[in-house]
Amino acid sequence: MEALEDLPHRHGHVFRPVQIRRRFKGADPERITGDRYHNNGRTSGGQIKSGWAAACRKAKLPGKFRVWIPKGETTERRVFVPDITPHDLRHTWATWHYCLHKDLLRLKDEGGWSTINMVTRYAKQMSEAYRAEISAFIGLSG
Repeated sequence: MEALEDLPHRHGHVFRPVQIRRRFKGADPERITGDRYHNNGRTSGGQIKSGWAAACRKAKLPGKFRVWIPKGETTERRVFVPDITPHDLRHTWATWHYCLHKDLLRLKDEGGWSTINMVTRYAKQMSEAYRAEISAFIGLSG
């Protein structure tokens, strides 16, 4: 979050929904950017999908384009699908957190998991040899 907040040319919410509307068939699409995604109490997981894909594509991260023609339409759609997902980052964060702190209860609390069993699904054992590199990467001393 700190890295995103430090971007000088940005303000407001980072990931915002974009709706594409066509007033009538064949018309140029109109892009409407919303203020922010609605918090639905984690009842589904797709809220960040488009914003994440756009950020990864613009950062030139690996991925592929999914190309298809929607049912009932004649024009092709292309959507970038990144190789790395926000869920992958959650696993990485949990594994790095455990490598640094070796504290399952703290990780459970900070990660928002309800049980230690859930924590162990996300955090994996990592060699102590990576501890200094992780600390340096995230800006911790020692």
